[in-house]
Amino acid sequence: MTPDFRYRKGMALGWRFCLIVSLFATIPRLIFIWEPTFSTSLLSAGVRDMLIQFAISFIISWSFLYMCLTYTYEIPTDFNSQPVWLKVVLLAILFMVLNEILFALKISLSEDESNMFLFRTVYYIYHFMILVAILGFRYFLLATQANYKIILENEQLKREQLKAQLEALRNQLNPHFLFNALNILNISIVTNPDLAQRIVLDLSDILRYNLKVQNQSLIALGDELAAARSYLDLYKARFGEKLIFYFIDLETSKQWYVIPLSLQILIENAIKHNVITSNQVLTIEVKLNETEKQLIIINSVNKKLNVPSSGIGLKNLDKRYKIQTGQKTSLVENEEQFIVKIPLIEAP
Repeated sequence: MTPDFRYRKGMALGWRFCLIVSLFATIPRLIFIWEPTFSTSLLSAGVRDMLIQFAISFIISWSFLYMCLTYTYEIPTDFNSQPVWLKVVLLAILFMVLNEILFALKISLSEDESNMFLFRTVYYIYHFMILVAILGFRYFLLATQANYKIILENEQLKREQLKAQLEALRNQLNPHFLFNALNILNISIVTNPDLAQRIVLDLSDILRYNLKVQNQSLIALGDELAAARSYLDLYKARFGEKLIFYFIDLETSKQWYVIPLSLQILIENAIKHNVITSNQVLTIEVKLNETEKQLIIINSVNKKLNVPSSGIGLKNLDKRYKIQTGQKTSLVENEEQFIVKIPLIEAP
């Protein structure tokens, strides 16, 4: 909701709130008009007194509620453009002036000057309590809106997480990748049985891993690296020496975790957007930096000209990290290298 919409909604609730507050501020007047002996003239004077008190209470409450809401929702007014200390002084002056003017009006209409000090004291107490009620109403609105905002943010996070999960599912079941793997397997069965066996094992490991992580938010780094090796081995069977990959400094005594399929998405991204030929070798490096708590993936750059880059896979990976860990990935690109750093998460 926009601030202007919230302001209008607050005003719609505000005038109803002012009516209720004014009613409660008027009811105690029965104490002062009650007499043991009933008379028509006394009843008439009492009703008139209550109506006057109700009108005065409503004017006071609405005036301060209006100023309170315009301040809360930062509606452009001359009052809101003033410094805070001046606003406080102006409100105090307005409170005193309104009370005195309306009190004088009440006395002139009621034609009752008895117990003047008591009436003035009770009168100010009434309106001070009304002011407290208005501040409570403002707090209620702010608390309600804060809660509503949290609910919206949670719903948005759920939607983003669902989108990220769907994107991850789409990546892990990439039909183009499976087609290439099965095509290489078909050729290798006859020409290179040993390679065919390795392809079957790698493909089996990848599919098993993808099924394993479907309902997991985090996965051990060792498992992710093993799946990435199998994934790269399948591409290696396709591209041969035109694809080179290194796993550097990955030995660790700590138990690190990452978002499942992070490496698969980055490997797929590197192969999809770069030319791979005998003259254009694609190099992929995976390095561990425990000091910075990062896993670094670097690939050489020789971009395909006819493949538009939407960046959806990388954006979804970044969203998944933000949603699930509160951290984010980082990306550095130049003419020679494309570097992605993903956070390492300590044992949950």
